[in-house]
Amino acid sequence: MIKIEWDDKKCTAPRDCRKCLDACPQGVFMTYPRDGRKPGKAAGNWAVMPVSPSLCTGCKICEETCPKNAITVSVVAD
Repeated sequence: MIKIEWDDKKCTAPRDCRKCLDACPQGVFMTYPRDGRKPGKAAGNWAVMPVSPSLCTGCKICEETCPKNAITVSVVAD
């Protein structure tokens, strides 16, 4: 099993950075507004998260690409 951890405190501007989003060949990550979406207001305060962790192959490209060292990918024995 592959375990993906990310540190929200280190990853402060995922929509501007996009390194992990663009680097992941499996498309595991996405961004989302931490405060939700409100009618008539632009979403802000974005965060990144793995939405499809089952697709992760453990290649660690996201971990190596992250300039903030906010992502850790590890193989965990079942």
